Amino acid sequence: MESKLVITADREDYTVALRGNLYIDGFSGFGECWHNNSEVSDFCSDLLSLSESMEGTAELLGIQSKSDGTEYLERFCIRVYPLDRSKLNGTVGVHITLAEPPGSDCRPEGILKVSGELKARNHHIAQFAKDISDLMSGSLKEVCLYGGNHI
Repeated sequence: MESKLVITADREDYTVALRGNLYIDGFSGFGECWHNNSEVSDFCSDLLSLSESMEGTAELLGIQSKSDGTEYLERFCIRVYPLDRSKLNGTVGVHITLAEPPGSDCRPEGILKVSGELKARNHHIAQFAKDISDLMSGSLKEVCLYGGNHI
């Protein structure tokens, strides 16, 4: 079974709710969180830079905190980092954490929280960044990133 991350968006004025569905090794789960448009644009820029230089990291963090800020739940988080430094055909790790708040009763299938890593080539990450930008503009309905351990 091929592992993949599928992202859809619900756009508002200056924010977007990103919903991710992660399928990895026979497990699936989803999470959703609101992000400022500027955060998503910055993430796409960071992804492009990482895919070209194979240096640094890119993060898009969607978290829910308690009112006092003591605890938080990562609801839609993507962390991207190079696993090797080859600019020609380098491997990139994409760590994804998706969750819904406990008690939301919206999970007839899947698990409450899923966290895993996809491995992808750097040129796929460049396309992923472009696809997310197109998702934000409304030209795409969903974005899909495929990955696995044997790329």
